[in-house]
Amino acid sequence: MTNLLMRCIEERVGIEMIYLSQKGDISHRIVIPYSFDGHIIKGYCSTRKQIRSFHIRNILSVHSRLSS
Repeated sequence: MTNLLMRCIEERVGIEMIYLSQKGDISHRIVIPYSFDGHIIKGYCSTRKQIRSFHIRNILSVHSRLSS
């Protein structure tokens, strides 16, 4: 997953993920990531329409929107 995130950051491409919140809620998010420190992804969340932080341990599924 780390390589995918770094590539998306470099190419400024969004990711789609299924995310588990700290409250236990599951949501589908489309995020344009701009940083990743190994534990937390920061990026623009199209669902919330704001910059958000996501703990990598709470990501249940992720794939890029890269055209390959």
